[in-house]
Amino acid sequence: MTQGLIKQLPSPVKQGLKYIYGALPSQIRYGKVFWETYNFLQESQWWSREKLEEYQMQQLSKLLHHAYEYVPYYRRVFYERGLEPKDIQDFDDLRKLPYLDKDAFKLHAPDIVAKNVDLKKLPMSHTSGTTGKPLQFYQDHLESQKEWAFVCHQWARVGYKPGCPRIELRGPINRHNPIYYDPISKVMRFSPHISDKEFTLYYLKRMKLFGAEFIHGYPGAIASFAYAIKTYKLTVPFKLKAILFASETVYNWEREVVQEVFSCRTFDFYGQAEHVVMASECEKSTQYHCIPQYGITEIDPDTHEIIGTGFLNHANPFIRYRTTDIGSMPLSSRCEQCARNYYPVFAKVEGRLEDFIVTPQGTLIAPAIITHPFKDLKAIKDTQVVQESLDSVIIRAVPWDKDDLQLFEAEISKLCQDLQEILGVGMQVKGNMIEEIERPKSGKFKWIQSAISKDSIEKGIWEA
Repeated sequence: MTQGLIKQLPSPVKQGLKYIYGALPSQIRYGKVFWETYNFLQESQWWSREKLEEYQMQQLSKLLHHAYEYVPYYRRVFYERGLEPKDIQDFDDLRKLPYLDKDAFKLHAPDIVAKNVDLKKLPMSHTSGTTGKPLQFYQDHLESQKEWAFVCHQWARVGYKPGCPRIELRGPINRHNPIYYDPISKVMRFSPHISDKEFTLYYLKRMKLFGAEFIHGYPGAIASFAYAIKTYKLTVPFKLKAILFASETVYNWEREVVQEVFSCRTFDFYGQAEHVVMASECEKSTQYHCIPQYGITEIDPDTHEIIGTGFLNHANPFIRYRTTDIGSMPLSSRCEQCARNYYPVFAKVEGRLEDFIVTPQGTLIAPAIITHPFKDLKAIKDTQVVQESLDSVIIRAVPWDKDDLQLFEAEISKLCQDLQEILGVGMQVKGNMIEEIERPKSGKFKWIQSAISKDSIEKGIWEA
């Protein structure tokens, strides 16, 4: 039965078909390509550095020859530089090709699509759009199966097996039907918005009944859930193997409160909708390993921006793509704790360029630094930092108890003082009490909002 016909069926019938499909073994549900990719990754993670580099160059050669032959934009790029794919013989040669950023992609979008594919049969994907207009692009037909295999490969480090039931705190906010079970993926999804004590208790009871050993979701949503459990002095009535963070930068305070409340390992991996770089934490540390089978990762030595060339998508290739994400400089080419030869290895992902505060002096202040004063708040329920201009920052804060504001006012005053110290001379920091911080429909929450243009931010990097 075609997808088109399935969409026309009544909802109860579609849900019934989902349960029937969900009853099939994971070997069938996940598909041949998924299992081939997953098994390959489980084996190749222990390859030598030389063998991994050889594999990367093979995949890069295939990608470049394809782009040269079928993608007009890259054909033009090669021509303008007097190059052919055979001229790219190693990683240093790759630098002969220019960076691709979001603005350039949007400008040349029709020419970055391969001409040997049937676009009607390809899924369309897009970025989250949290920093502006979403970027739209095509995916290869089997790309989603391969991507999921890479994700499961990372989660396997903390005991997750493909098809294992899990709880999710992510996705769109739904106040009317906050809990949804997907029988195909074996996922119980909870809306990522926790409003009060009764809601928190309801979530805990439903999670216990479901019995999954993993929670997967936005770090901000899971941390808010943990913070509510802690504030209301509730008990977690189940035991988890791990918390699987995704889709947002993880701050230290989020890790701390989640680990304290759930008493288990937190595990983060880094990726993008564009599928150019994937990195995940080591099971023996919190260092991030970039996955060489996924693509080629570069880190700009001046800006620390993560740049990637992805192997999964030949329909809409991203070659030397600027992610606008900031990582720490590579620590080493090999993890000494787990003995994998995955590379590069770096300490953390600082966040997107747009998540940084820019001082009047042009200095960038990372989100992780800004979070320090916000730990262990007693009277403040929720916060958001808004940069209105180069010399003005507002802390938006929601009180727990509107009838007793003495402690709230003391805390907001202390926050302003501490943040002022971090941001330095010339920056005004003000506190603003509000009823509620509205979450976007996507469920993803931007704790730092900046009205400073991307151009100003990039200028700040170079001047800092």
